[in-house]
Amino acid sequence: MPGYVKTIEEVERIENFLAPSRFTCEEIGVYFKTTWEFAKEVLPPCFEPIGDETAGTADAYANVTSYESAYCGTFDGAIVSILCRYGDIDGYWMLSEIISPELPVAIGRELWGEVKKNGNGRIWRDGTRTRATGERRGITFMELNVDVDGPEEGPFTVDSNGFDIKMFPSSDARGLQYPPLLNIWDIKYEWTSYREGTGTLEWSHSIWDPTYTIPILSVDKAIDGKYVGYWPLGQQIELEDPDNIYRKYLWGRAYDDPTWFPISKRFQGLDELNPIPDAG
Repeated sequence: MPGYVKTIEEVERIENFLAPSRFTCEEIGVYFKTTWEFAKEVLPPCFEPIGDETAGTADAYANVTSYESAYCGTFDGAIVSILCRYGDIDGYWMLSEIISPELPVAIGRELWGEVKKNGNGRIWRDGTRTRATGERRGITFMELNVDVDGPEEGPFTVDSNGFDIKMFPSSDARGLQYPPLLNIWDIKYEWTSYREGTGTLEWSHSIWDPTYTIPILSVDKAIDGKYVGYWPLGQQIELEDPDNIYRKYLWGRAYDDPTWFPISKRFQGLDELNPIPDAG
């Protein structure tokens, strides 16, 4: 029923509707290697990179995906992830997760603890060749150009895991509202189509989504596929944070740096709280 207050029955219907996270997806992706040093720098302390520490390489993945969900309609996304491990569980940690439109951004960030920000992922096809981009605030922050001409390998099913840390700024803007909560997703990919090929990955300069800071040592392979995905919550673990450092992994990823936005003239340089904006 339209209105500002839902009945308990309506709320329960919404909760039941949101609980099973399910999608159909069409995805263009590129696996690449970044440096072990960079991966250690950007991963929260509960994670370890997946790769070859001796060789100084860590595994990563960039993708542009079109989604049709069972909970918030259709949307598109452009994502960059570092593959990592929590204990004996292998999964991935998203550095950038740019999604459009608004509802999947809000649900992903507030319900699941993802780092979604509003932007666009776009895909253009020409035979076996595909160009895919991630765009936000008028900047194309990543571009994939792939030629996927390998044989059809689907259908098949893969089980995987994803990591998100659910955390929110405190209402007084000091630290986090509550201890960070690690969400571990038990993911099932039912690939209906999957092909591999070659590709390139390029970053553009954006202070808002700084993919340009991610070293690309090599591009391993490109993929083009379609799948049905299921993302049930497997575990939620409260993380120890005695030094209040997890907030470092929130600002900039899930929320733009507010100090880079314009300030009313009367407040500019007034005191240390409102210096003249400088985005570096």
